[in-house]
Amino acid sequence: MKRIPALAALACLALTAACGSSGGSGSGDPDPNAVLRYTTSAGATSFDPHKTVAASDFIVLNLVYDRLVHQDAQGQPVPGLAESWEFSDDFKTLTFHLREGLSFEDGTPFDAEAAKANLDRAREPDSISASLLSAVDSVDVVDPATVKLNLNSPGVHLVLTLSDLAGMMVSPKAFATPDAAKALATDSDGIGRFTLAEADPGSHYVFEAVKDYWDKDALKLGGLEFSVATDPQTNLNAVSSDQADCALVSPAMIAPAEQIPGATTRARTVLTQTVLYFNQTKSEFDDPLVRRAINLAIDRDAILEGAQEGKGEASQGLFPSDYFVSNDPVADLVTYNQDEARDLLKQAGLEKGFSFTAVTLTIPQFVTTAEIIKAQLAEIGIDMEIKALPPADMGVNFLKGTGDAVITAWTGRPDPSMLFSAYFDEAAPQNVSHVEPEGFDEALAAANAIEETAARGDALAAVQKVVLEAGAVVPVTFNQVGTVCNDRVTGYEPTVVGISEFRGVGMTD
Repeated sequence: MKRIPALAALACLALTAACGSSGGSGSGDPDPNAVLRYTTSAGATSFDPHKTVAASDFIVLNLVYDRLVHQDAQGQPVPGLAESWEFSDDFKTLTFHLREGLSFEDGTPFDAEAAKANLDRAREPDSISASLLSAVDSVDVVDPATVKLNLNSPGVHLVLTLSDLAGMMVSPKAFATPDAAKALATDSDGIGRFTLAEADPGSHYVFEAVKDYWDKDALKLGGLEFSVATDPQTNLNAVSSDQADCALVSPAMIAPAEQIPGATTRARTVLTQTVLYFNQTKSEFDDPLVRRAINLAIDRDAILEGAQEGKGEASQGLFPSDYFVSNDPVADLVTYNQDEARDLLKQAGLEKGFSFTAVTLTIPQFVTTAEIIKAQLAEIGIDMEIKALPPADMGVNFLKGTGDAVITAWTGRPDPSMLFSAYFDEAAPQNVSHVEPEGFDEALAAANAIEETAARGDALAAVQKVVLEAGAVVPVTFNQVGTVCNDRVTGYEPTVVGISEFRGVGMTD
């Protein structure tokens, strides 16, 4: 039997010299009754991990839903609700051995039947994870503590895929009827470190710690409060005025955060990236020549400096420069070259340009990014109108047809295949165009049949080339994500994916 390689470990080493503590530097024993107050830029659009439309909901949902597989700070898969797993020699069967003696919030036992019900639901056509689990043909209950995934193609990527929304376990009673499932949008019913006590959607969330949680090292708080503010200065002010213990820090605010007395800030370049993503059914975006022209018209270095104070990395492809998936094969597709961009527009019959509307977030970094892109595209005759929407509304509105393109952040994914499947598989809910680059399926399947890290990186680079030759997206910048915490906070570690789970985080008196 074979185990999946720890691909994300290499990513961690490549992106940072050390995956050490980030945040406060408190000393002493954590107070088990302490409530950590965290302020960030976005909340959750839904508490249904399978039927949400926003991958970024993971940021909140991980608090109330454990997954079959968890990740450590280095991005490696570690046991979650599954104590262990193994592949068959041909990678066509993946077996999970489940943790026993656990129950959901409503008292329903967690067992193989519950896991199968969740995996089957995550594979339904209207699930955000359906395309990510397309390699799964069926799920069998072997015994009360064992489930087996039968695959139609090698699925090396599936273990890390199940550390995300796809692997979150919900009580089967919570989706047994349409009315019950509807209630999941605003309330949770899972197995996790916290339960949702109060929610003002998109604004404020209160979580209470679960008594006798199975992983005592992961829970050292009595509760956690999430507050949402789209103004990054407001988040910093909350920490400096002791209205919050920790805050997400955008790239442009890293330097100011470092000046807050009695607090610690650390930042690193992560997999989260800013992109311009097209609805290929609108404006002139059905023509790959137009999409490729826009890729060449963007000066990414200018955007990094202007919108992110140089904090992060100008994109050379869909992955950071030192990641195990090389950007070399696509360098000529994203290199700033306005003359070539104009030539491509001429070939498309649009030498006089055209106009389109891009929706983006009201967060200053994205508004500034959009304004710079607007000015750069104007130089080749393209008029881009900007429509900024609050984070809680923007993604949903774009998927419903608002705007011709979106300038947004794609959160880091545990495995590169998840990024590809989520946005370029024609059946994926987040692929608003429902158009797939030619050769995409074959290239991705080949990558997911390779275990050895370097060889798989080469195969994934080939997938990236298929995507960018089709001009399916414009990668712009990678974010240097910072977190500032007061000195009472202990045990905080950042991850290469760039999402804060607060596992093992505590607070001193």
